[in-house]
Amino acid sequence: MSWPLKTAKTLGAIAAGAFVYATGIEPYAIEIVRMELLCPHLPRSFDGFSVLQISDLHMRRFGKRERKIARIAKSLTPDIIALTGDLIHTPAGLQPFLRMCEDFKASSGIYAIYGNSEHKNGIVPGDLARSLTTHGIEALLNRSATIKRGAGTIYVSGVDDPVTHHDDLEAALDGIPAEDFKLLLMHSPDNIPEAVHRNVDLVLSGHTHGGQIRLPIIGPPLTRSFLGRRLNSGHYSGNRLRGLVGKQPGRTQLYVSRGVGISGLALRFLCRPEVALITLRSL
Repeated sequence: MSWPLKTAKTLGAIAAGAFVYATGIEPYAIEIVRMELLCPHLPRSFDGFSVLQISDLHMRRFGKRERKIARIAKSLTPDIIALTGDLIHTPAGLQPFLRMCEDFKASSGIYAIYGNSEHKNGIVPGDLARSLTTHGIEALLNRSATIKRGAGTIYVSGVDDPVTHHDDLEAALDGIPAEDFKLLLMHSPDNIPEAVHRNVDLVLSGHTHGGQIRLPIIGPPLTRSFLGRRLNSGHYSGNRLRGLVGKQPGRTQLYVSRGVGISGLALRFLCRPEVALITLRSL
């Protein structure tokens, strides 16, 4: 066998193996990302407050991936669960989604916002909000919820989908004292400059899927973010966030989830799905 033919067969085998991995293994290899964030404006009574973020489920059915998410959520004991948009892909995904959420438990509530998926494919946003409420999930669509612990208060705010221009951050933050701690759920991270301007303490986003496909050295070719490939996933604060928004971010921190589901190409490569368990720490 000639060297070119051997090389072609080897490359073909590698490509086939990568395809099998990207379609049948990695999409189900859900990572629990655990982190602690120091938040200067967090009341002392909320030190240790935990948030389980689940994003971009794109649910169509209750399958292998969804059963695993339910088991993970059941095994954890967060104070709140934050569902940061693109929860269902079509109306057929609603009942499987609600079935999965039956195993979700959080001592201070379960909160959801919409992504662009909730505004297309025949989904009726108002009907969805009512279904969420009926099942104990509070839809924060351009509004806030208040959580008290001891003498301290924090606000969990949410905006409707920024991608389809249904968001209204001013309405979501209306009435919140400037110095109080604000946790903002915002599906796309592209509006992070506005959150910085309004002194939001922590923004939880998704939408990018971390690129969904990440290439060695190159990283993600596409992130769905107008701010470029640098805004793909993970924690952004200080100089890392300043490089994106063009000014000092002050007290604002951003976490962008790689999400759970898939969109477009039905694969993930070197970009595992995730849920994030974020513990907040006061000074």
